Amino acid sequence: MKEYGVIVIGGGHAGCEAAHAAARAGVKTLLITMRKESIGQMSCNPAIGGIGKSHLAREVDALDGLMCKTADNSALQRRTLNSRKGPAVRATRIQTCRDAYKQNMQAYINNREELDVLEASVTSLIIDGNTTRGVITDDGRKYYSISVIMTVGTFLGGKIHIGEKSFSAGRAGDKASNDLEKFFFEHPFKIGRLKTGTPPRIKKHSINFSRLEIQHSEIGQPHISYLYDHYGLASKNINQIPCHITYTNKEAHEIIKDSKKLSPMYNGKINSIGPRYCPSIEDKVERFEDKESHQIFLEPETSSDIEIYPNGLSTSLPEEIQQKFLRTIQGLENCEISKPGYAIEYSYFDPRSLENTLETKYIKNLFFAGQINGTTGYEEAAAQGILAGINASLKFKNKEMWCPTRKEAYLGVLVDDLVTRGVMEPYRMFTSRAEYRLRLREDNADERLTEKGFEMGIVSGLRLNLFKKKMDKISLESSRLEKILIQPESKVSHYLKDQLGVTLKRAQSLKNLLKMSNIRYEDITKLDCFGKTVNSDIGHLVANNERYSGYLKKQEEEVHLLEQQQGMVIPEELKYEEIRGLSNEAIEKLSKIKPKNIGQASRVSGVTPSIISLLRIHLKKCSFK
Repeated sequence: MKEYGVIVIGGGHAGCEAAHAAARAGVKTLLITMRKESIGQMSCNPAIGGIGKSHLAREVDALDGLMCKTADNSALQRRTLNSRKGPAVRATRIQTCRDAYKQNMQAYINNREELDVLEASVTSLIIDGNTTRGVITDDGRKYYSISVIMTVGTFLGGKIHIGEKSFSAGRAGDKASNDLEKFFFEHPFKIGRLKTGTPPRIKKHSINFSRLEIQHSEIGQPHISYLYDHYGLASKNINQIPCHITYTNKEAHEIIKDSKKLSPMYNGKINSIGPRYCPSIEDKVERFEDKESHQIFLEPETSSDIEIYPNGLSTSLPEEIQQKFLRTIQGLENCEISKPGYAIEYSYFDPRSLENTLETKYIKNLFFAGQINGTTGYEEAAAQGILAGINASLKFKNKEMWCPTRKEAYLGVLVDDLVTRGVMEPYRMFTSRAEYRLRLREDNADERLTEKGFEMGIVSGLRLNLFKKKMDKISLESSRLEKILIQPESKVSHYLKDQLGVTLKRAQSLKNLLKMSNIRYEDITKLDCFGKTVNSDIGHLVANNERYSGYLKKQEEEVHLLEQQQGMVIPEELKYEEIRGLSNEAIEKLSKIKPKNIGQASRVSGVTPSIISLLRIHLKKCSFK
């Protein structure tokens, strides 16, 4: 009988981050996956980052996770999104080679001390009372552990649909985890169904690229890991491959409309809800009838460059219909499909059954992470995975578990949204979900989380030292710029007025100039008084800190006020039915979710400000602290 500190079920993005984090913390960990060769598989679009998502990915990286450095070392194309907007909403997106990504991820997993990998299928858990003690695999073997982390993605009761065909699968080519799903029917978890989908893959040689708009990798070659972006290390280089852009048209839309009855989403075969912000082409044509075309990005999938991912064409129509409408699109007139698109339905657990540590409320020492909690996307899964791995390792060490707050991380926003509001559709992250996004920028996740990660034992000393060197450079450059003054009516001040429209009425430091919205760090480097610096690589970070300093000070005051109002602790033993004036709905929801404080209670769906007032009055009256 072999015992572990942590057992992780599933080798996707959540599972890899969870297992590696627990092992980094020095806890003997077992990762169980159906196929070792599928560890780190990118089942959908092989890209990491994007609006909101890169913020989560950077936080995983700040905690010494795997996702960002794996993406950077597998990059086919690099881009900065929202580059004309403020730093708070800018995002990095890395198009990767799915083969290289998987190979690099597997290398990190296989070479990690304290981490074993087992190829098997888990059929049930070993439960003692209300506490998990391990797992049972399909061959009857038992593996014991202190904690179990489930990261089964779309495999739990997974069912694939292509037109009128449907079959059980976790994804194309893999079987579903049906026995494990049946095991949970015997426990008080609320299980629902969601769906997601993927577009057909197209053979590159069959595409006429001469008729298409080309999109090259960004000249600046942005990286998404702090190791290669802010810390000065060099990533691997593989061949950069451009993307191309095309559009659907009226003819394609008519074919899709005429075939609607063959789509399982419209003929009653699928009743579950898909991601609103990543709709199928059937949904787009149905919901946006006034639009004559939809943009399609033709993206490379591997460095071998033989297969193309048509981003924006997710579909579950029959394969012959997919081929028919594709050939109406410019550049795809003679295209050949290598794999058809499909929709997949899968089971998920209502995340309101979780603590904010991602431990379940019904079974102790059992953690859920990833799509099993109703989320969609690699980044959302990885962020949950690393949190579950951290907390499982802390539990093993009998230490207090952790979750960042909404003001500390997008990870905190993600988890708080899930455990208080639940999901009605697959949840994806957007910057608009974060009320404190000025302080939760993509460029400062390490400033917010790396030292905390070191304290918890999952960030290496090497990573911490690299972070401290970066902070020292920022401090030195900030101090240097503060000492360089520009006097009114000087040659430099005239240059500022003529070239940048800035009139100085009194002496200003270069540091103060960076507070002005129309002056960038690159602008001040051109001034005669700028001098020499060895820290120009972090100049944009100095500029961001200065530009946002006033706003951040104001936001800090708002946060402090809100914390005073919403930080009031709600004792776990509070009986909501004893609070006069609460509706039955409020009693039911609050009793089920058991929010830890007034702020969390206020974010529970259906809980109104008047209910919060009644709750606060009751807590004060009863002298709860």
